[in-house]
Amino acid sequence: MKKILFSVALLSAGMMVTSSCEDMLEVEQKATSSTGNFYKTDNDAKSAVTAMYATYSNEISGNEGIWNAYIMGLNYSSDDVFAAGGDMNDHADFRILNEMRYDPSSAPIKTLYNHIYKAIYSANLVINYFGETADTPIKKQAVAEARVMRAWAHMLAAQVYYQPPLIDHLITTEKPTNAESQKAILDWCVKECEEAMPDLAERKGQSDKEGAWYATKGFAQFVAGKAALFAGENDKAVSMLKPLVESPNYALVPGNRFRDLFHVEGDGCEEKIFEFNYITNTAASGGGAPWNPSNNRGRWMVANVLNWRGDDIVGGGKSPKICSTGGWGGGSINQDFAHKMLENDGDSYRRKATFLTSDEFFYDEDLCGWRSDDVTDEKGNVIGKLTREQKEFDPNRGIRKDAGSFSRSDVMEVKMMMHPNDAGLAVGDNCNQTNLCLARLGEAYLLYAEACIATGNNAEAKKYINKIQERAGSKTISSEVNMQVLRDEKQYELWFEGCRWLDIVRWGIAKECYDKVLDNIPLQFDEYWTSGGTKPHKLYYTIHHPFANAGIKLEFVAGKNEYWPIPQSVLEVNDQMHQTRGWAK
Repeated sequence: MKKILFSVALLSAGMMVTSSCEDMLEVEQKATSSTGNFYKTDNDAKSAVTAMYATYSNEISGNEGIWNAYIMGLNYSSDDVFAAGGDMNDHADFRILNEMRYDPSSAPIKTLYNHIYKAIYSANLVINYFGETADTPIKKQAVAEARVMRAWAHMLAAQVYYQPPLIDHLITTEKPTNAESQKAILDWCVKECEEAMPDLAERKGQSDKEGAWYATKGFAQFVAGKAALFAGENDKAVSMLKPLVESPNYALVPGNRFRDLFHVEGDGCEEKIFEFNYITNTAASGGGAPWNPSNNRGRWMVANVLNWRGDDIVGGGKSPKICSTGGWGGGSINQDFAHKMLENDGDSYRRKATFLTSDEFFYDEDLCGWRSDDVTDEKGNVIGKLTREQKEFDPNRGIRKDAGSFSRSDVMEVKMMMHPNDAGLAVGDNCNQTNLCLARLGEAYLLYAEACIATGNNAEAKKYINKIQERAGSKTISSEVNMQVLRDEKQYELWFEGCRWLDIVRWGIAKECYDKVLDNIPLQFDEYWTSGGTKPHKLYYTIHHPFANAGIKLEFVAGKNEYWPIPQSVLEVNDQMHQTRGWAK
């Protein structure tokens, strides 16, 4: 079993033809091997595929200063997430995704596109130099893993952009062109995974953590099944996903560990199918400064963006014990969805790992806890705890912002917040070292259930939807299932996991979903502070329309905003590519 250590010495990243530093290509590289000498042995194959994973990790999970194109791109484009932050102008370079204010020149549009195709390039290097000469099991496995990772990246490209290029070989001098169709790309992804499967390794049981850190047969089944479902090939999706959901190599974690799936405690657990494995190396690339590439894989400062707004919390960002660092309040949960989930789930493990109610936020020491809960003596030793009544009128807790905490309501999301154990303290308390998961069994169950419903096998779909509900500890266990039950359950299970935007587009309900939420912004208050300390701590909110009040119309345009445009920077250097759908106008 090989251990994937993500090196910062990437042999592929500097070879991209899109680099603006063309003059650097004339400089002789030191301590490198020529392609004629390198791509020969089993060890060369291992090194090449490790470099590919390193490239994928840097490109997909690295950050752009304070944001990550993959995380913000897929989740801020959802109807059940608010960009939030300090106000309507905060974090403007990526909040535009949440408000449909982007265009072909917007930074996130260009950045994610570049990341996807740089990752594909690194996979094509392995396939190009070993594909024809793979004469050992190790070389064949390296090529197979590269094909699956390349398929995953193309599937992502086709979910986000319309008719992006299909790059199935190492680009040299030719210019990419638009793909024939979305379906053509997705069908190709399925075929790639199917052909790669015979040469892939299986995960070696549920305790095999490393089996979640490289492309196994299980991950190939996941990618093929998801791509088939998005292509409308439901029978194929069933055939790809059925062996995966029945595999003894994976299992849903029990409900009391649902929270761990999104924190370091769940890295490599039995539910993970594929994730990028983070290893802090402060000696790499010149030391441990958080802006170095070696640490960007830990999502440095993305933690600040997604943690609660420290400026709005009495005592600063770390007053609640759940907080690892002072936050900027981004990525908040839409209150209408939260209330719907609360009604469906009640006090489930899943709901409490997704968001806290006002009562839990202020008073539950297990779920949140405040530093003022502890009564200490003059030496700082804990000698007791505040009573509930004392907590209700405690001046050392609460939300205190006269104008209201922007885009926040009467609940507090916790799912993707960085908790203290997640911090890579060798780097800083705002460097999240939790692995970035691309595929877990919970999603595979729901993809499979949807394909079963689409092919008329509701009994099989119910079996797997019920497994999800029972694990969640939900108070709702469906006796009958249909597409609406599936859609709701997928939203509850996978909030802020990069699925919702892609799903509502695929289901044809995107406009009606966005029309309900655009510019309906909550402002959050705490009754204790707004009453001058005469009422107990309790969250409440009012709805405002800041963009309309500023003369800005937010609108989801059908036939256009379902997909991002091809980046303008791509069109300017490639006359073989063209804009599509509503963006062509």
